[in-house]
Amino acid sequence: MITTICLNPSFDKAVEMDSLKLGEVNRIRELREDLGGKGINVAVVAGRLGLDVQCIGTMGENGADQLSAMMDQEGLKHHFLRIPGKVRTNLKLVLKNEKGITELNEAGARLDREHLEAFFDLAREKTRDSDLIVLTGSLPPGCPEGVYRDLMNALEGKKCILDTEGPELELAAKGAHPFLIKPNLHEMETTLGLELRTMRSIRDAALLFIRLGVKHAVVSMGAMGAMYVDPERTLFAPALRVATKSTVGAGDAMLGGMLLGYEREKDMGKAFRYGVAAGAASVMTEGTQLIVPEDFYNLLDQVRIQEV
Repeated sequence: MITTICLNPSFDKAVEMDSLKLGEVNRIRELREDLGGKGINVAVVAGRLGLDVQCIGTMGENGADQLSAMMDQEGLKHHFLRIPGKVRTNLKLVLKNEKGITELNEAGARLDREHLEAFFDLAREKTRDSDLIVLTGSLPPGCPEGVYRDLMNALEGKKCILDTEGPELELAAKGAHPFLIKPNLHEMETTLGLELRTMRSIRDAALLFIRLGVKHAVVSMGAMGAMYVDPERTLFAPALRVATKSTVGAGDAMLGGMLLGYEREKDMGKAFRYGVAAGAASVMTEGTQLIVPEDFYNLLDQVRIQEV
């Protein structure tokens, strides 16, 4: 059993429009609503690829029944602590003939100390049969600094995979030594306060975290490809040439693919190839949709890994 943790789930609404004119009435061409929250996304991808996975977390009471029903429809096992407030909605604006997606994300229901302690107890109970734990996504209001670090330490003996940025990444790297971190390039730059413009600088940035005790690091770089670093080797994978429809959830899909690769190969360097294929497959879907397994398997043999 693999467990993903999502403390701030959402409804993700993708709105397609011809254009956006501020201060005027705008017409929506198409609207799609999906499950949201990075921990849920990773679990959905892993489940679609055949892994035994569950998602645990916290969510506001208002909207909880609908979100739970959507997870049930996906076939995703889940255990969420309900707290006062509502499930947030994240709006993705997709404008015709324009590149990129404009995102408007709500903060989420406030998580106070009492409910956070209750979730720690839930996490200890529900992860007893899990060796791999994925912690990812934004934190709701009320979370103290270092909550991911504290949560990983509370789950002592588990292989923890962390996808976050800024102080949460730094504190966890120093104080909990994650099994794997997976920031994207922008997140790595933001965390370190550096511009990383060369392959060598990106590798050296990842090595900073390896020296802090992180076992494996993957940096996703969009059209530049992706890099894997551990204490002995650095691997690079060029981006696959696919028709890009939406980059929403690509990083989450990459993690889901790596989970499958690690389950099969028992080697994170070899699992890197699965992650690259899953990330590429994800961008082939529109809006907030996630991976189509057939796309993933069609791309897997196309991934080229080189040591640098």
